[in-house]
Amino acid sequence: MRDFKISSFPNAGLYLLMPDGKRIDLTRKDIDKSTCAILADQNAIPKNVREATAYKPCDICPERYTAEICHAIMPVIPFFDDIDRYMSYDKVTAIYRKKESDTIIISETNMAEALKFISILSLIDYCEVGHKYISFFSGINPMMPPDEIAKIVFKNIFFELKGNIEVIQKLVSTMSEEILHTAKCQVARLNLICNNDSFVNAFVSTDLITTFIKLELKEYIA
Repeated sequence: MRDFKISSFPNAGLYLLMPDGKRIDLTRKDIDKSTCAILADQNAIPKNVREATAYKPCDICPERYTAEICHAIMPVIPFFDDIDRYMSYDKVTAIYRKKESDTIIISETNMAEALKFISILSLIDYCEVGHKYISFFSGINPMMPPDEIAKIVFKNIFFELKGNIEVIQKLVSTMSEEILHTAKCQVARLNLICNNDSFVNAFVSTDLITTFIKLELKEYIA
């Protein structure tokens, strides 16, 4: 029987319990530690991948001329070998612990849905373009369906911009375009190294959130 005591999941982040008994810890602490080790090892990423156009920072990144690596790929690389063996439809038990929370959220789901944590972290937290929207994602957890996440994000946008519809429309349009662009770049980057589709479909699922946000705006205006 699996142990779901909170003490078994000490750090904020996502934990995946696979049917074969393997546990994968996807926490910010593990991401940062592993990324530093990979950046220090020039052989960790094949030369042909590092030199590929798709691997470089995208053309709207403010650090595209100075960054050693696209920061958005950092939450993916440390766990690539463990996760790429699974398909997006493979079943997994996902345990999510929010920062400074004394509770955990447990979900029986598939890999693509579970990995929304990584794709949101990648596109909104690590990505320089997406990071400016991070406050709007306050209060969400990655186990939520995309439409529920969109409702919370839209509510945050509405209150932060004091209900100014003209300003909200402009921000939602710009945010959607930029996240779509960076998500497409990330998928192209992942296609250089992925054999299976778990990571790729997780990013597609996250991009769906922006579509639902636009729908929330249309419904509000109507």
